[in-house]
Amino acid sequence: MSSRSPQPSEPPRERGGDAPTSSGSASWVVIGEVVGVFGVHGEIKVRPLTDFPERFERTRTIYLGEHHIPHAVERAHQHKNMVLLKLAGVTDPASAEALRGTALAVPAAELQPLEADRFYVHDVIGLRAQHVNGQPLGTITDVLSGPGHDLFVVHDARGETDVLVPAVKAFIKSVDVAAGVVLIDPIPGLFDDEYDEIR
Repeated sequence: MSSRSPQPSEPPRERGGDAPTSSGSASWVVIGEVVGVFGVHGEIKVRPLTDFPERFERTRTIYLGEHHIPHAVERAHQHKNMVLLKLAGVTDPASAEALRGTALAVPAAELQPLEADRFYVHDVIGLRAQHVNGQPLGTITDVLSGPGHDLFVVHDARGETDVLVPAVKAFIKSVDVAAGVVLIDPIPGLFDDEYDEIR
């Protein structure tokens, strides 16, 4: 998956719309999932969960499963929409098959640096959604990937509903991760007409 432009049209991600996992004092970000075996020498097929699949080629150590077991990366290359990965200690199809379904993670400190005004999805989840008129709209609980742009899932502050807001400049006016706020200018009726009556 290629890098996408937020601003904030589509925040790049290292793991779909999910937040990093935590283990002790370290934070981790899942960048792929083992989906199969390739060849007879223990290579694994990885579905990349990152906008930067090329990162596998320069990652020296990758961490497997919920316990983040370290494995040295011997080689990696992209193949169609997958990444073929050879890990130290995985030398045959049987040991590679045993890893099917395993999440591959890296420490959050190793995330790809981003340009100004770009954000990782896990930075956006949990932020307060606020109307440009100052009214609270809810909390961003997820980010869904779409063919043209992402969608911010906003849990409505006034009820139990989720509202899908296109993550494009026309709707998302600013993302302030430090302040924990996303300013949204919704079309009338997207949340509630009363919001627009206050403007």
